[in-house]
Amino acid sequence: MFDALLWDLLEGIPERLRPVGSPGRPPIPLRTQFYYAVRKVHSMESSRRARGLLLTTHAAGKGLLPRVPSYNTPSRLFLAPTTPVFLTVLIRRSALPLCELEEGGTVAIDSSGFCTTCRGAWCTERHDPRRTHRWVKAHLSIGTKTHVVLDARVTGENGADAPEFLPLLHGTTAGVRPSRVVADKAYLSRDNLDGSADLGLDPYIPFRSNSTPKSGGSRLWRQKYLEFQLHREEFESRYRLRSNVEATISAIKRKLGEPLLSKDPQARMNELLAKLLAYNIGVVIHEAYEHHVETGVPLPDLERPRADVGWERNPPMNQNPSPDRSCRSQETGDSRESPRLNQNSSD
Repeated sequence: MFDALLWDLLEGIPERLRPVGSPGRPPIPLRTQFYYAVRKVHSMESSRRARGLLLTTHAAGKGLLPRVPSYNTPSRLFLAPTTPVFLTVLIRRSALPLCELEEGGTVAIDSSGFCTTCRGAWCTERHDPRRTHRWVKAHLSIGTKTHVVLDARVTGENGADAPEFLPLLHGTTAGVRPSRVVADKAYLSRDNLDGSADLGLDPYIPFRSNSTPKSGGSRLWRQKYLEFQLHREEFESRYRLRSNVEATISAIKRKLGEPLLSKDPQARMNELLAKLLAYNIGVVIHEAYEHHVETGVPLPDLERPRADVGWERNPPMNQNPSPDRSCRSQETGDSRESPRLNQNSSD
């Protein structure tokens, strides 16, 4: 079902126009390239092994591709400058089937780093004994009801959190209309509070210990400061939903792995976006079975075995107990018991 949903999601990707009569082979369709790249990231295999999996599926007559392209197709796609735009749009589009569940709910925003397989430069390793991995930072906006990624932005390892707050909200509200947004202290600023109110969202961002009630030109700063100080229990009851974004980040890393295998910085960011897209498709599949969300793709009939099926093949040990030494001794007329029984009786 993952392949069918991904292939259906990629249907609207515009293809590149090729001049009539141009020499050379025809280019690989973008739909095929994105399908191969996301499938490779989802399998957590190298490009060659991922191609082998597609060849096996294609040989069995279950493949969706007319022809499996070369193994370096994902690497070339991740290096293209237009790939981040396509992947961001696909992430937002993949969350559309769950918009009704997230309508009027709460959006949680946070960021997390994903490590790479490359370490520091030679100069750093030569003069500094510390060897640390490079990182790529993902800024996520998720729905607290389904844990689906509504919007995502990728920056370098030193990317700040607060400047990404409003762009994430603009991308989120393009497909779903939540009522509240929660974030930690790193996103606290007057512009972020006012920008949330302009989008019709009620922000819940805790204030720092050195914050003051001075508005500083903000319409919402003093109001939220007094609400945070005087109605702390009500604030905490709604702010606690921020833990859902932590659970989402943990699920992404546990399910699809944290390391990014690409070497080029641009390719790492695109690989991370493809990882988020693969996670979203998994969430849609889960909600299709749990809440009967319409996906446009027929659901396979999963026949779950009954609890008593396994007992028919492997009966419990207490039904046919193996004879111990005491039983064998009774059959032969010997009254001696097993050493284990003697030990228990002595105790």
